[in-house]
Amino acid sequence: MGRINFGRAIKDFRGITESVELTINVGGRPFTCDLKDWEVFNLEDTCEFYKNMKFLNEKGERLSREQWIVKYADSEDVSRVNCSADKIFDLQESTYWSTIKGAEYPHGIVIDLGDTHTLTGIQCLPIMESEVPGGIKDFKVYVKEQAFTY
Repeated sequence: MGRINFGRAIKDFRGITESVELTINVGGRPFTCDLKDWEVFNLEDTCEFYKNMKFLNEKGERLSREQWIVKYADSEDVSRVNCSADKIFDLQESTYWSTIKGAEYPHGIVIDLGDTHTLTGIQCLPIMESEVPGGIKDFKVYVKEQAFTY
């Protein structure tokens, strides 16, 4: 498990409207984000994730997403268009990963980056559309070279 260094003092992402960068000091291939304790902003019990996820290499450059594959997502709302887990990194601002309404926490996703990289940061764009009711309150990030078991 890697240690997370926050580039800014952010522990609660509620109300964040710009791209957020987190710095991690680990190297590895697969990446997983274990989402916990979501803050839901309205009465619907829907869980939404951020979109346009990017990983930074040791030079601070964004990794190419061409080889990335979602290996596992504990929940994804495929009944709605553009809400499957692979939408977390598809470069489209109108798409995002959404879990199934009522699915129990925590939520998790495993992304295989396709090659071994030294990761120094993560960037993600919060969902700010009014019809999207959720956001992340707390999370954990794990990076390792061997495949995760789930």
